[in-house]
Amino acid sequence: MGSITAAVLLLIKFRAKDTTTDTEDSTDISSITSTSTGTTIDLSLYWTSDESLIYKRSNHEAALLANGKIIVSGGRSNSNTIIQTCEFYSSSTGWWAGSVMKNPRYYHTLTLFENNTKALATGSAQPAAQQTAEVYDSTNDTWTSTSTNMLNGRSAHGAALLKNEQILIMGGVNSLGSVLSNAELYTPSSNSFTQTNSMNIGRLLFTSTLLNDRSTVLVTGGGDTNYRMTATAELYISGSWIYTNNNMIQPRAYHSAVLLNDGNVLIAGGGNGNLISFSTAEIYNSTTRTFTPVQPMKYRRAAFTLTLLPSGKVLATGGIDWLTYTFPATCELYDPITQTWSTTQILNNGRTFHQSVLLNDSVLTIGGYTSFNIFALTYEQSATCEKYKL
Repeated sequence: MGSITAAVLLLIKFRAKDTTTDTEDSTDISSITSTSTGTTIDLSLYWTSDESLIYKRSNHEAALLANGKIIVSGGRSNSNTIIQTCEFYSSSTGWWAGSVMKNPRYYHTLTLFENNTKALATGSAQPAAQQTAEVYDSTNDTWTSTSTNMLNGRSAHGAALLKNEQILIMGGVNSLGSVLSNAELYTPSSNSFTQTNSMNIGRLLFTSTLLNDRSTVLVTGGGDTNYRMTATAELYISGSWIYTNNNMIQPRAYHSAVLLNDGNVLIAGGGNGNLISFSTAEIYNSTTRTFTPVQPMKYRRAAFTLTLLPSGKVLATGGIDWLTYTFPATCELYDPITQTWSTTQILNNGRTFHQSVLLNDSVLTIGGYTSFNIFALTYEQSATCEKYKL
């Protein structure tokens, strides 16, 4: 691939090992129900619009702090601007500007500490594959650089908080465009990074899910060192990496994964950034360390969010269908008991590369790209936010 610039990274074009595509209808239902036929639109079918962000953002990060406030860090506001600012949200006051990060970041990670009062931000795609990292402290609204930089500059990587309070940082791509297999550990007490064993293969744009024992991390898919989507998956256990007992049923990148209440993991969707998107879904069984297929989603989705709800069901929100370059606005619910998907409320704005955060009474979806100009080949960022009421 050569050197990856920030603009190119958004649309990495993996060469798929399996070019089978889904044929689900990705028609945006909201466009059907809002046609000018004189029919009154039932607003109860839609998410509730909420206060907008101060800045348009995509490829940002978000987390729920111990004080009940959401922090949003970094992202892109347009094709040329990477954001250094952060914003904070509460249901009672909406959004307000917080302290500014030491460095602008996107395609970075933001990982909460054990007590949810601090968060670690690592890496960025621009400036290319930053080695810098910094810690946000919610008690005094400050960002502080870590005592040492990461051992490797990286972006489009993964991060997971382990039960020993260390944060595992893994994979991604460096400033030369090389896909990384190496991994490192951030230790809060020393505010520094140390090397740990590398993954079996290099990966970027993969998922990393902390399992119920809070020491095992499941890594699935992504792009490998040849920029091909991979179906392989591996586990970080006690400092070592081992492959799962079988591969995923679908090679995928730009996909989503979520830990279910039974300790298994739902993996769904994804694509290659160009003409290929998937609706397929599968379950990783944490006991047998194997993947089995479940019913596909109703819509092809890549770069979307999966949110575990208090009911035990999973909400799939937004995404992009790269086969048609459309944004499915109809959301879906996965029922782990029946292993089936059903459609649910419709987003006011289809969106991708956004964030979704579970609150006490709702799911708040934040920003992202909401349109694509097929002629200029450019996306349009949004500041809009909306809520799915529980």
